[in-house]
Amino acid sequence: MIKKIAITGGTHGNELTGVYLIKKWQDQPHLVKRSNFETILLHTNPQAIKECRRYIDKDLNRSFSKDILTQNPTNYEARRAHKLNALLGPKGDKNTEVDFIVDLHSTTANMGLSLVVSSKSKLTWQAVRYLCEKEPTLHVYRWMGDEEDAFVDSISPNGFAIEVGAIPQGVLRADLFEKSATLIYHLLDFFESYNKGDYKDENKQIDIYDHVKLVDYPRDKEGNIIAMVHQELQDKDYKLLKKGDPIFLTLKGETIYYEEDEPLFALFINEAAYYEKGFAMCLSRKINLAT
Repeated sequence: MIKKIAITGGTHGNELTGVYLIKKWQDQPHLVKRSNFETILLHTNPQAIKECRRYIDKDLNRSFSKDILTQNPTNYEARRAHKLNALLGPKGDKNTEVDFIVDLHSTTANMGLSLVVSSKSKLTWQAVRYLCEKEPTLHVYRWMGDEEDAFVDSISPNGFAIEVGAIPQGVLRADLFEKSATLIYHLLDFFESYNKGDYKDENKQIDIYDHVKLVDYPRDKEGNIIAMVHQELQDKDYKLLKKGDPIFLTLKGETIYYEEDEPLFALFINEAAYYEKGFAMCLSRKINLAT
């Protein structure tokens, strides 16, 4: 039985889709109200939202590791992580305050409507499958990236993030705003059906993009970027890369080609926020997953 779910936004303060969806639903709570569970709406990083910055001291969406949550907080986001963990968790407890967290994000990459899933829970993947049935254009990326088990949604045993793009940082885009809202309404309908016992747990399979590796920009000995994403790859998220496909263009005008023997799918291509993290794209393998 699902008793409480949390919809969070503003984890990155310059990703306005989540910020303003939370504001919309705080003003119109009937839109996210369902008959048999409580929906909690929360801005996770208020100071970053106020300043329209990704974060103040450290990426909040990498601040929920066990180490950070068990040590005295040393920066603004660590303090927020401790507070959110107390409010929604505690992480790792059998009886967390909320049963499911969906964290709203946007990306500058041309990923359309996507889910980023790290949770292994059965309920999470049942919800993912339901959303895929309701929204055929939805992409699902199983993340195993730069830092593990440190996302906002990791506070709860069940949950995922919604990524929608391409949207510039600090910008609202109406079509993707509405698509994100509709996906949330489907998710809430799923939980209502699940609690009523109407949802049938059928062992179905869905296509997902399974994380393989992160790819950095080419750099010189001092660590400076010396190439950009090639124009033939730009905005082609979920494109299958094959050996010999162009992926980077150097500042001297030379093309760098994909050299992996295995064809892999590229996503989060040229994400603005990932320049500081040191990767230009993620590579993934498309698999059929039983849920």
